[in-house]
Amino acid sequence: MYSLIKVGTVTNAERARYVLRNNGINAYVTRIKNPAKGDGCGYAVKVLSENVNRAIALIDNERIYVRGVDEA
Repeated sequence: MYSLIKVGTVTNAERARYVLRNNGINAYVTRIKNPAKGDGCGYAVKVLSENVNRAIALIDNERIYVRGVDEA
């Protein structure tokens, strides 16, 4: 099972992917289908659900705003 960590912009998604991969978490940039108003430009980082809590902590440490998490 995968989780989508919503970060809003493609720039933040790329930054988040870079941080996660450097810390041993496979991550992929993806576009959210039909993003809500609060989802910004609609970009997210896709990670295994078992890694989502660690991934969010790493992203937060880089001061990248997490807009929410959805199951993929």
